[in-house]
Amino acid sequence: MYYIKDAKVRRMTELDGVRCAEIGVLPGAVGDPALLAYVAEQTPGCYDLIRLIRNDADTELDWYDNSMHQAYIDVTMQAFEGSFFLTADEERDLFLRDLISFGNIEEDLRSRFAK
Repeated sequence: MYYIKDAKVRRMTELDGVRCAEIGVLPGAVGDPALLAYVAEQTPGCYDLIRLIRNDADTELDWYDNSMHQAYIDVTMQAFEGSFFLTADEERDLFLRDLISFGNIEEDLRSRFAK
């Protein structure tokens, strides 16, 4: 399970023709990576996690956006492995619910997708 320490909608973008919000997520557990979550609105107020990127960039070393290294890795498929109590899909849904309900994320998404 991934614990969220902080999250903020960074920008709106498009992935594979789908309008998404890019949300920067900081981990609440030591050793967990920072994430970039890409969320699309399916219907008003109903969101789907489109892509999850592990952000291992070091701000001192990776001060520029360099796609030649592995600082940004797509972990959408392997991020949620499931556990004794939850399936991988249930873990994914729980992460998305926790993310949407964190701070003012839901309010920010509503206003950005309304534009």
